[in-house]
Amino acid sequence: MHKDTKNTLFIIDGSSFLYRAYYGLKPLHSQDGKPIQAVYGFCRMIKKLIDMFNPEQFILVWDSKGKTTRHEIYNQYKATRQAPPSDLFEQKELIIQFADMISLKQLAQSGIEADDLIYSLMHDWTKTPGNNVVVISSDKDMGQMLSDHVQMYDSFKEEMITKTSFEEKMGFPVERIPFYFALLGDTSDNIPGVKGIGKQGATELVGQFSSLEDLYKNLDKVTSKRALTALNEHKAEAFLSEKLFLFQYHTTHLKTDDLLFNKKNWAHAQPLFQKLAFKSLLKDLGTAPQEIRHVASSQEKGYQFITVTTEEQLDTLCILIQEKKLFAYDTECDGLNPLTMELVGISLCVQERESFYIPVGHTSAYKDEQLEKSLVIKKLKPLFEDASIKKIAHHAKFDQHVIATESVEVNGLIFDTMIAAFLVKEEWQRVSLKELSAHYLQEPMLTFDEIVTQKKYKSIAQVSLHEATEYAAADAHQTFKLYPILQKLLEEKSMDRMYYDIELPLIQVLYLMEKHGIHCDAKNLQELDSIVTQKLDDIKKPILDLLGPDFAEINLNSPKQVEDLLFTHLKLPLQKKNSKSGSYSTDNEVLIELAKIHPIPGYIAQYRELFKLKTTYIEALPEYINKKTGNIHTSFSQIRTATGRLSSSEPNLQNIPIEGFGSAIRAAFKPESGHLFLSADYSQIELRVLAHLSKDTNLVNAFLQGYDIHAQSASKIFNVPLQEVTKHQRSIGKRINFSILYGLTPYGLSKDLDISLKDAKLYIDTYFEQYPKVRIWMDKVIEDAKKNGYVTTVHGRRRAVPGIYEKNKNLYELACRIAINTVAQGTAAEIMKIGMLRVEAALKKSGYNAKLLLQIHDELLISVAKEQAEQVRELVKQELESVVRWNIALKVNTALGANWQDTK
Repeated sequence: MHKDTKNTLFIIDGSSFLYRAYYGLKPLHSQDGKPIQAVYGFCRMIKKLIDMFNPEQFILVWDSKGKTTRHEIYNQYKATRQAPPSDLFEQKELIIQFADMISLKQLAQSGIEADDLIYSLMHDWTKTPGNNVVVISSDKDMGQMLSDHVQMYDSFKEEMITKTSFEEKMGFPVERIPFYFALLGDTSDNIPGVKGIGKQGATELVGQFSSLEDLYKNLDKVTSKRALTALNEHKAEAFLSEKLFLFQYHTTHLKTDDLLFNKKNWAHAQPLFQKLAFKSLLKDLGTAPQEIRHVASSQEKGYQFITVTTEEQLDTLCILIQEKKLFAYDTECDGLNPLTMELVGISLCVQERESFYIPVGHTSAYKDEQLEKSLVIKKLKPLFEDASIKKIAHHAKFDQHVIATESVEVNGLIFDTMIAAFLVKEEWQRVSLKELSAHYLQEPMLTFDEIVTQKKYKSIAQVSLHEATEYAAADAHQTFKLYPILQKLLEEKSMDRMYYDIELPLIQVLYLMEKHGIHCDAKNLQELDSIVTQKLDDIKKPILDLLGPDFAEINLNSPKQVEDLLFTHLKLPLQKKNSKSGSYSTDNEVLIELAKIHPIPGYIAQYRELFKLKTTYIEALPEYINKKTGNIHTSFSQIRTATGRLSSSEPNLQNIPIEGFGSAIRAAFKPESGHLFLSADYSQIELRVLAHLSKDTNLVNAFLQGYDIHAQSASKIFNVPLQEVTKHQRSIGKRINFSILYGLTPYGLSKDLDISLKDAKLYIDTYFEQYPKVRIWMDKVIEDAKKNGYVTTVHGRRRAVPGIYEKNKNLYELACRIAINTVAQGTAAEIMKIGMLRVEAALKKSGYNAKLLLQIHDELLISVAKEQAEQVRELVKQELESVVRWNIALKVNTALGANWQDTK
């Protein structure tokens, strides 16, 4: 980088920056639902450039819409380029507004590409002696501009590219870049190049000849017959491609003053940052978080938030609750784990405009202002346990656990605003109480960060009672206000029955499962850890034997060290690149591919897989064992997956592998004394759902006749009699059967099965020939999604699919896959949830000594007294198989075992 930037013009390639900002962040939305991640990313990237370079001449250059001068040369220019995501240009409008606010000059000219404008600016600026240019772009095409006075800065890699560094990397002078691309072409711009010449061939030719003209004058010196044939056949395309790659000069009519930039103008973007709630950018400006959005106090809103500090106040509140027979509540505690934390306070709301906070565990500074916890619990316990008094909560299961630590069981829950909001929300919405209050009630709330984290408190227990009341009483109050709004939305979207019949009652079942937990034997895991550690050494030994002592300290989990080993030391063929770092990937897919030609990558893949088991489960699980109960208490969520499947976290017990050492991990999970584990697993539930929904004759008959569905599919795919299907052929049939609902593509299948793209396509086509109504059903799901903007499961869960209207092919195809998968997997998930409700009710009614412990996608794990095991097995099987009355019966496989491993 030129040390003196006073005479340096910084030129931003706007489109490159825009796409980087768009794809560099997860989707982000403003409060009114507008996508803004590209805006945020763009603003942060500009800020970083200003901080790094302090530019005094700064300009942002954009492409213009429509055809350009290159279309006049070649009308198929960029013809294959996909349409951009629909929201990209919406965000660009905000970015243009932002650039105007900070007085960053922008340039665009109709019919002229940004690359040519950047070239023209560079050309004009460097006419003056001593002037320099930095082009902010990662586009290799731009390399032809590089000189002693022109550099490029790749903001993604944070790398300054000089003429020298570029030439060292490419292996030829920058003047030959158009020559290089004339041979190579560019698929993204639909520039043909010379078909049959790849990167290596192009590099060799550019190194041998000085120009395209020189090459064609001396074709007799080309030694490769293949390259010579290609060059002769595609001479016109080569010269056309070179012409398309060469920059074109256009007068910009800009003066030096137009390019001046003052970094103090950054502050002028504050109104936009406030409008879009870009908190970190506002903090950079010195705007305190409280100023970002005004959170009116309860008094300003006309609300009465009351701190309950006397027994008389508490008694009055209890009488009010008994009269109204309905209240919203929320708990405050000193941690995030409801089974180990201490209760700090309870907030209650019985009617709008009034809410109460009862502090019971604030620090000693507030001891005299709080009622004794035991007194508060004594007064509230009958109200919480009375099912005739209805309760509303936000994330009710969490609060239920907190209350239970004080020996209070909540009965009469009629609404959980979090679960309801998750069902009715738009794709971009979040369901935290603060977000819901701002969106539906237009009332921002105080956040935990504002009253605890920013003040460096350890927990809410240190917050003053006045502030805690403003924060906590609002939680119960806003939950109460949201109840009728969300109730109405459930009805409008026809999800009320599904909510009240499935999701709401499931909260209690999950609460009981979490509360009981599952026993995990730490000693078993410790013994397993020793075995796995030895196994890791055994896997590493042949690697070191092949490599020698110089690699004794290599970390096989380090992507950088493994990259150097594979591609520098072993000189194995380069595979895919990591888009962000630019380094070559060493992920599992790459290792499996390289294992075909060298043993070391295969050993590394084995090592990494086993090491992940060791760290993720064998070493980690003992940390989750509750000291009081001796059990692991995972948390089940109803709001983490868009299809409706339950998820498990802290720890995730749904992802423990079934095979190998994963199976040995499962052996550490054991039932209580005198009990067995009962596993009940829905067999091929998603395929049965597919058969019911598609009504495909062959698929339906396979289930009705009790055929092996995977063997049947394989029989058709490989054109062999059913009885002659091999184990390998059946495994392929199984792979296709289970993947068809996830949008299986020929490319994906070819990679998975290591077969040709042609064979993969043939397999999939043959599948749809065998089950033609499956394709018809899928097409109908997509058509319905286009018509409605959403898809619906059998039991009424609705999911918006906005991508179904995308012109961008990749996003549209993703939306199609989401639509199909949601209907099938969502319906299967609902069957499992109804099954859980039925099993829980049947166990309770029968009085059997059995408990639901875990749900693992299509499987339930139940603890049952040994002497009742067979009766419970039959009962569970009957309840799960009778969830729906379809023509295709549900089938449940059951197994008993002394530990989790034994149930398989």
